[in-house]
This record gives sequence, C-alpha cells and structure tokens, in this order.
Amino acid sequence: MKNKLLQELTWVDAQEAFQKSKLAVVPVGSIEQHGPHLPVGTDYIIGDYLGKRAGLELGAIVTPTIPVGFAEYHNDFAGTLSVNTETLTAYIQQICDHLVKHGVTHIIFVNAHGGNLTALNNVSYNLRNRGVPAATILWWDITGRINPKWSLIGHGDIVETSMMLAINPDAVNMERAKIPVSKKLTERIMIDTLHELRFENAVARVSLRTKDISDTGDMIEYGVSAAADYSVPPSAATAEMGQEIIAAVVRWMVDFGREFVKVKF
Repeated sequence: MKNKLLQELTWVDAQEAFQKSKLAVVPVGSIEQHGPHLPVGTDYIIGDYLGKRAGLELGAIVTPTIPVGFAEYHNDFAGTLSVNTETLTAYIQQICDHLVKHGVTHIIFVNAHGGNLTALNNVSYNLRNRGVPAATILWWDITGRINPKWSLIGHGDIVETSMMLAINPDAVNMERAKIPVSKKLTERIMIDTLHELRFENAVARVSLRTKDISDTGDMIEYGVSAAADYSVPPSAATAEMGQEIIAAVVRWMVDFGREFVKVKF
C-alpha cells in the first residue's frame, strides 16, 4: 500500500497501516499574525508541509495537522485565533490516546509554533509515563545548526519568509517585507524577546504581548541565536533558499525518526 495521510485511508487500510508502522507524526501549527507580509496561517502551513513530507517518507501514520494553538499574545492583531493551553493539552492528549489504542508506540510532534510547547510538553510527559516515547521537533532548532545563515532572526524573518515563498508564494506580500522596529521599555531596558528583557548585558524574564515589542506584529528576537545576522531583512528571502532549508530540515527529521523508533522505556 502506498504511503498516504491518515485522512485519506479507509478504516481497512488504516488498520493495515497501523500494523505496518508504530510511529505517528502529528503536525501542530497556529493561526496568528505574522507581520504585514506573511499570512496568519504561516505556522500552520509550514508545520503541515514539513510534517507531511517527513512523515510520508518515514512511512509513519501522519495525522491531520492541528491548525489552532496557543497564540493569545498575538491577539491584538486581526486574524489571530487561539485556544488556551489547557484546552490544547486535552485535545492533543485525546488524539494521542487514540493513536496508542490503535497500536502506535512512538509519536513525533512537528510543531511550528513556540506557544504550543507547554501543551506538547504536558502530553509528552503523560505519554512517557505510559511507556510511549514522544518527541517535539521545532524547525528553527534545526535550521541554524545545519547552516548558521539559517539561524532564527525573529517572527516573520528571512528564514520563515523563504520557507513560505517555497511552499505558498501567493500568500506572501514581499512589498511589505521590511526589518521591523523594536520598541524600548525604557532608555536602558531593551526587549530581546517576548520573554526576555536585556539590562546591562544580562536578562530578566518577563511575559509580554507582541504589541509590547512591535507595532507591525513581526519582530526581531535578539539573543535567540548567537550566529544570527540581525541586519538581514525578510525582503532578501527567496523561494530557492526556502526549498534548500526545507530539504535539509526534512532530511534531518527523517533521519531522526528512523533512529527515534529504536527508543525503548
């Protein structure tokens, strides 16, 4: 039987697929603003694409992509949708419970949005306590380690824009792609990210909303990567760069998945 997405299978074919593969890939995205040049579905689109490509190559059970995650801090910008962490945790947990019931022994979450991590960590811990290894993959944890030029710069940056140009160029408005201007809280306190303030070369932890940093929604996230060149604008993004990034990330994910299924608790 040719590898197919779970939603494309009859129950008879699904039964056969669960017998052949004990690995499930669950893509998780978000519907949130991504600045003036990228669509609100950016995290959904990227997570969906990466999850399907890697999952199918692995011969895994690939579930439908979870579209809406926790993104309430983006909600001052139109188009953002969000559920709370408790709801997201319960939803993902119940999906995984069914996968395990059908015979899955290993689960990989392909997560394209940082706000989902608390829920995914909760579910992964619950699965671990049942002897089911679960791993969460974030594409930006991979890109900069493969190539420093692909290090994360921020929300709606050159890397994310390039990936979107490769996957769905019609959804990108490159005329609006510019380096965003970050706000200051005071003359001496700089905002590094939604969760870090920089003061005299050290950081304090905070919880901010996107509008606290940016009037346009996109933002530079200083300090996320030591290798990043923060002067590179998203207008320098290309579909060719996006294709190269995606190919490298998928290759890493497939190699990881083949090794991950060997993990036993």
